[in-house]
Amino acid sequence: MTTFWIVIAIIEFLLIAAGVLVFILNAKKQEKIAESARQMAKGKINLDDIPVSGTSSKNDVIAGGLNLIKSNLLTFVESTKQNTVVLADAIEKLTGNMEANKAGTEHIAENTIEVEERTGQQLEMVQDNISVTESNSVQLEAIASSMDEITDMLKETAKISDEGIESLEGYNREMDVVSADLNAINDTLTKFNEQLQKVYEVGDFIIDISTQLKLLSFNASIEAARAGDSGRGFAVVAGEMTDMSEQTKEGMDRISAILSEIMESSTGVVDSIAKCTETYNESKTAFEVVNSSFRTINTNSTNIQTKITDINDKFSVMEDNFNHSKDIANDLFETARDINDKTTEIAGVSQEVTAQAIQIGENTNALNGMLSGIQKLLRRFDTGVIPVRNKSGRQIKIAMLSMYDNDFWYGVKRGAGYAATELAGYNAKVKFIPIIPAEGDDDEKNRQTIKGLVEDKYDAIIYPGFLGGVADALEQARQKGVKLMTFNCDCANPKLRLACLKSDGVAQGEQAARAAAELIGKAGNVGILMGSKTVIGNVERRKGFVDAMAAYKSIKIAGEVSVEDMGDDVYKKTKALLQKDSSIQALFLTNGFPEDAAKAVVDAGRSGKTKVVGFDLNPALFPYIRNGVIGTIISQDSFGQGHDPIVLMYNHIVEGTPFAAETIGCRSSVADKSNIDELLEG
Repeated sequence: MTTFWIVIAIIEFLLIAAGVLVFILNAKKQEKIAESARQMAKGKINLDDIPVSGTSSKNDVIAGGLNLIKSNLLTFVESTKQNTVVLADAIEKLTGNMEANKAGTEHIAENTIEVEERTGQQLEMVQDNISVTESNSVQLEAIASSMDEITDMLKETAKISDEGIESLEGYNREMDVVSADLNAINDTLTKFNEQLQKVYEVGDFIIDISTQLKLLSFNASIEAARAGDSGRGFAVVAGEMTDMSEQTKEGMDRISAILSEIMESSTGVVDSIAKCTETYNESKTAFEVVNSSFRTINTNSTNIQTKITDINDKFSVMEDNFNHSKDIANDLFETARDINDKTTEIAGVSQEVTAQAIQIGENTNALNGMLSGIQKLLRRFDTGVIPVRNKSGRQIKIAMLSMYDNDFWYGVKRGAGYAATELAGYNAKVKFIPIIPAEGDDDEKNRQTIKGLVEDKYDAIIYPGFLGGVADALEQARQKGVKLMTFNCDCANPKLRLACLKSDGVAQGEQAARAAAELIGKAGNVGILMGSKTVIGNVERRKGFVDAMAAYKSIKIAGEVSVEDMGDDVYKKTKALLQKDSSIQALFLTNGFPEDAAKAVVDAGRSGKTKVVGFDLNPALFPYIRNGVIGTIISQDSFGQGHDPIVLMYNHIVEGTPFAAETIGCRSSVADKSNIDELLEG
C-alpha cells in the first residue's frame, strides 16, 4: 500500500513538474511573443520568426499569426520600397518629359503659323513644278522624235558605208592584180637589160678583135713590103682584113649605139614601172587608210545607233517618270492643300495639349508629394539599417560585387538598388556589379574589376565571402586604404574584411534537419544535395543538418551527391539520385536552386513521396509548397543582404567608429504548407 502511494506521489510530482515546465515554457514563449509585438508596434519588423512547435495552443496560434503579419509586412514594405524607387524614377522621367513636351508644344504652336505660310508657298511651288513638268514632257516628245530621225539617218549612213567598203575591197583586189603584173613586167625588163648588157659586152669583144685584126693587117703589110713581090698576097689579105676590121668596127659602133638607145629606153621603162609601182603602193596604202576609215565609220555608226537606241529607251523611261512625277505632283498639291487646311486645326489642338501638359505637370507634382509621403511612412518601419547624416561634405563611393544567377541574388540586387537610392541624398554613390558565372576566367575578370574600383578611388568594396581567386587583389585594395566587408558568408581570411553580414549557416542546417524530420514523421531516409564546398555557407549548412540528424535514431542519411551551383546541374543530379534510390523521403539542398530540385522530383515521379527542404523563398516556389513537393523553405533576407551591408559600411565611413560586431546576423523565416496561403508573393 505504501508503494502505491509512493507511486501516486511520484506521478503527482511529475505532473506538477510538467505543469511548471509547461508554464515556464509558455511564459518564455509569451514573453517572446510580447517582445515581438512590442517591437512591431514600434515599427521594428526586421525580426526572426517566433519558433512554433506545430501544436494548436494559443501561444502557437498567436506566434504563427505574428510571424505571418511580420513576414507579410516585410514583404509589403520591401516591395513598396522597390516600387518607390521605380516610381521616383518614373516621376523624374515624366517630369522631364512633360517639361520637354510643354516646350515642344509651345514651339509647335509658334511654328504652326509659319508652317501654314510655308505650306502656301509650297502650293505655289508645286503648281509651278506641275507646269514645268508638262513643258518638259513636251520637250521630251520633240527630242524623242528627233532621235528617231537621227536613228534613221544613221541606219542609211551605215548602209552606204557597207556598200563603200564592198567597192573598196573589190577595187583593192583589182589593184592587187595590176600590182602583180607590174612587178612581173619589171622583173622581165630587168632580165632584158641584163641580156642587153651581155650583148653590149660581146660587141666590145668584137671591136677589140677588129682592132687586133687591124693591127695584124698593118703588121702584115709591113712584112709584105719587106718581102717584096713574094709578099703581095699577104698585102692583099692584109688590106682585106683592114677593110673588114673597119667595117666590123663601124657595124659594131652602130650596134653599140642602138644597144645604148635600147638600154636607155629600157632603163626609162624600168624607172617608170618602178615609179608606177611605188605610186600604186602609196595609193594602196591610202586606200587601206580609206578602207579602215570606212570600217571605223561603219563601226562608229553602228555604236552610235546602239547608243541612240539606248538613249531613246532612257528617254522613254524619263517620259514615263515625268508622267509619274506629274501625277505625284498633283497628289502632292492636293496633300499640301489638305495640310494647309489641317494646320489651323493643329494650332488649336497644340493650345489644348499645352493646357493639358500644365494639368499633367500639376498632377505629377501631386504624385511626387504623395511619393514623399509614402517614403516618409516607410521610414517608420525598421526593416533594415538606417543611414546617418553625411557631414563630411565629400562623396562616398561604395561598390558591391554580387552573384546574379538565381532569385536570391536578384533580391540582393533589389536591396542594393534601394540602398543606392536611399544614399543618393546623402552624397553617396553605390555601384552594384553583377557576377554571372560563364565559361572563361571569371576570377581574372573579378580581379580586374577590383583593381578598377581601386583606381576609381572607391572607399569600400563589399563582396560575398565565397568569392575565390581574388585574395591578392583584395589585399592590395586593403593596403591602399579601401575598406572591405563580406556578406552572405564569411571569407577564409578574416583580415580581408572589417565585418561580415550573414545568416548562421549551422543554425539554418539544424532548422532544416528539424523540418525534414517532421516531414517524414521522424523516421525514414533522407538525401543531401551538397553545393560547392568552396562556399562556406554550404559547408556550414551541411554540418548543422548532419549534426542535428544524429539525434534522430530512426532517420538515415541514405545518399549524398555534390551539385554545382547551377540550376541545370541540380535538376539532373536530383533526378538521377531519386531514380537510383526510391526510398529517399526528404531531400536537403544546401544551395539556392530549390525550384530545379522540385522539378526533378516531379519528373522522377516522386510527387507526394519525396519532399524538398531548401533555401530562399520566391514566387515560383509557392505552387510547389502548396502541392507538397517542397516541404520547407528557409529564407535568409536577400533584400536585407543587399541593403544592410551597404548602409552599414556607409555609416562606418561617416561616423568613423568600428562595426558593432565582426559578424552581423540577418533574419530568417520559414515558409511551408501551414502558412504559404497567407504569405504575400512579393
